[in-house]
Amino acid sequence: MEKATLEKFKNLFLEILSEEELSAGKLFPVSLEGDEVDIVSVEKQNQMDFRLKARNTIFMKKVKKSLQKIEDGTFGECEECGTEISNNRLIARPTADLCIQCKEAEEKEENQLIHRNKKSIKNGKVLPIEQLERGFKADETGTSNFHVRHMDYQDIVG
Repeated sequence: MEKATLEKFKNLFLEILSEEELSAGKLFPVSLEGDEVDIVSVEKQNQMDFRLKARNTIFMKKVKKSLQKIEDGTFGECEECGTEISNNRLIARPTADLCIQCKEAEEKEENQLIHRNKKSIKNGKVLPIEQLERGFKADETGTSNFHVRHMDYQDIVG
C-alpha cells in the first residue's frame, strides 16, 4: 500500500480516537424517578445508551488494532489468507481485517450456524438467549428442559 494512503488511514484513525476522547463519558445512566411510564422510558434509554457504548468500545478496539497494524506494516492484509484487502473495501470499512472473499466465506458459515440453530429451536433442543431475555423463567426446581447456547458478540460479527 502506498505511503500516502497509509498516512490518510492513520490520520482517520487518530481523528476517530481524538473524537472519542472528547465524547468519553457523555453517556450517563439517568436515575429512575417518576411514575411507571417514566421509569420504563428511562430504563429503555439507559439500555440503548449502554448498547451504544458497548458497540463503540468494540469499534475503538478495532481502530486501535488498525493503527497498530499500520505501525507493524500489516495494515490492508487479510488476516485469513494474507492477500491485500482492496482499497474500495478499506474505504468502505477502514477497520476491515479480512478481504471480501474471506469475509463472505465467514458470513456464509455464520448463516449456516444460525440456520442450524433455528432448526434446533423448532425441535425444542435449543433456547436462544434472546428468548431468555424476553422473560423465560425456570420451573420451581430451578431446572428446565432447554439448553442455552450463548454466543459472544465476536462469534456473531467476527
